[in-house]
Amino acid sequence: MHKLTKTFLHLWISLVSVSAFAFGWAFLAHAQKPEPLLAPQVQTYTPSETILEPVPTINEYLTNGSGQAPVFQNPIVTYPRLRTRGS
Repeated sequence: MHKLTKTFLHLWISLVSVSAFAFGWAFLAHAQKPEPLLAPQVQTYTPSETILEPVPTINEYLTNGSGQAPVFQNPIVTYPRLRTRGS
């Protein structure tokens, strides 16, 4: 490659890079700004006088409920073996 062509190519790449950076900076600087974040008006919570039924204990559930406790089974999950096929 000729020395003059190499110098011109370096100069061209530098000028285009600086120009693109300046254009991008100006484009972002003149972009529409977001509105300021305003906190919404929060409604105050007033607890009502509603009284919930107490949760039955296990013994109460067994005597008054269905007679049997629910049976939970843990699922058996098998994962494939990891093989590297390498040395």
